[in-house]
Amino acid sequence: RPGGRLKQRVTPGDPEALAETRRMIRTAVGAWGAGERADEIELVADEMITNVLMHTEGSAVVTLRALTGSERRVRVEVEDSSSALPRRREAGESGVSGRGLLLIETLTDVWGVEARGGGKCVWSEFVMTKDPDPA
Repeated sequence: RPGGRLKQRVTPGDPEALAETRRMIRTAVGAWGAGERADEIELVADEMITNVLMHTEGSAVVTLRALTGSERRVRVEVEDSSSALPRRREAGESGVSGRGLLLIETLTDVWGVEARGGGKCVWSEFVMTKDPDPA
């Protein structure tokens, strides 16, 4: 649905809110015709939300939008109240942490960070239908 928009808050220590947000994302992405990228969108959103819950003191506010224009896109925004910018870290020996930004860079078409009031918004966009390579 062009121009669709959903918003949800995920608070620390509320696994049901995280699960509900994942369901919301999967349902919306399918309804907006981006089902072929549902796994990527859900994985990146989950990584962005988890980063907020692990590295800040507060909640994550997740906004999902269907954008129209020259390309149809899905945009995921995750806002938090920390002004600290995400930074690339080396993955430790266990490999459990430090791969988030690499994952986001690999799976999204474009992403970025912008200041918002007393915090920030990390966003990523996914092109819904790519043209075949003209090669």
